[in-house]
Amino acid sequence: MLLGAAVGYLMLLINRKLLAPKPSPEKLRTYACGEVLKPEEVHPDSELFYSSMRRAFKPFYKYVQPKHSGVLSTYLLWVVVGFIIILLAVFAVMR
Repeated sequence: MLLGAAVGYLMLLINRKLLAPKPSPEKLRTYACGEVLKPEEVHPDSELFYSSMRRAFKPFYKYVQPKHSGVLSTYLLWVVVGFIIILLAVFAVMR
């Protein structure tokens, strides 16, 4: 299995070197229902992204909502920070 994975990875590397991607300007455009959108117009709806969190932590959310910026990258930063804290706690318990 490892040999097959190594051969597949080698084929992938060779393919990328031989056939470098050359996207045309048409392929780099964002389309929505046939309309061309600018990159600044394409922004994920943070309200829908956070709705499951709001349902899960409804009592706690009233304290979090005023500090909620709606920026996805900020949310993901706090998810990573929380994950690191959980990992540190798990390693501390395992000692």
